[in-house]
Amino acid sequence: MGCGASTQAAQSNPSAVPTTESKEDSPRQVQPVVPPLKIQNISKAGWSKEGEDTARESIGSRTPRRGGTQQQERRNSIEMSGRSFVRPATPELEGGTPDDVLEELLNGNLRFITGETQHPHQDFRRLQQIAPKQKPIAAILACADSRVPPEIVFDQGFGDIFVCRIAGNIATAEEIASLEYAVLDLGVKLIMVVGHTSCGAVKAALSGKAFPGFIDTLVDHLDVAVTRAQSRNATSYEELVGMHAALRKQGADGHPDPKLIELVIQENVKYQIDRCKRSTIILEAMMKKKLKVVGSVYNLETGEVEML
Repeated sequence: MGCGASTQAAQSNPSAVPTTESKEDSPRQVQPVVPPLKIQNISKAGWSKEGEDTARESIGSRTPRRGGTQQQERRNSIEMSGRSFVRPATPELEGGTPDDVLEELLNGNLRFITGETQHPHQDFRRLQQIAPKQKPIAAILACADSRVPPEIVFDQGFGDIFVCRIAGNIATAEEIASLEYAVLDLGVKLIMVVGHTSCGAVKAALSGKAFPGFIDTLVDHLDVAVTRAQSRNATSYEELVGMHAALRKQGADGHPDPKLIELVIQENVKYQIDRCKRSTIILEAMMKKKLKVVGSVYNLETGEVEML
């Protein structure tokens, strides 16, 4: 049957006309890799079992694998108090306290690890809104590791957080200057130093090896954290020196103690906080209760941010 005959048959018998358009005629539909999450299942009273089931069916469970974590306790507390971890309106956050901002970041991380991310402020409208001026609610000093993107980890969007990233989350003079700008000109109410498990910069510092280029300069910044971690268990200076030598040998052999690595990661976060507090701008804002400086460690396996 010719092409003209096919057309006549289709016109005389409407039921013969295909109900769907051909691939050539229809526009290409790009399907999302992950189905949209049903955020509405989070009631105003807090986390709901229905919402949890929906999230797990949509993208799989992101609940931390370890029991008794900070975020698990936080979720239970929110549920019992009748509060919600849905992101508040931006004006409400901008007018809130440093503790309000901290709560939103932790709630954002809770949304992230439970699969209830809201992906706020990630559209073109938000870009136009903040183009004239930025007003982030917090400043983050984080590692440059590609597995630790703060905007995703804390479920934030364009213009929500002022992020400084450097290997080892080190508070260099330049990083502190950026944080001072965030406090003085942008009015952030929270600075959070975020370390992470299995940090490569920390492992490098423990190795005792020499590195090419400027890498050595960066690794040297972590020596204080290494010494702090060792001094926790040392009873004398001589013992501390001996521990340091033994640790360097372990690192050089490629077998640093995993527990000590995590301890150095925590001590490094605390040390970088101390460095930030040497800034008169940051310290003055803290004394006026306009700013809070906190530290945390992000777990690469669970996605959870644990406060120190």
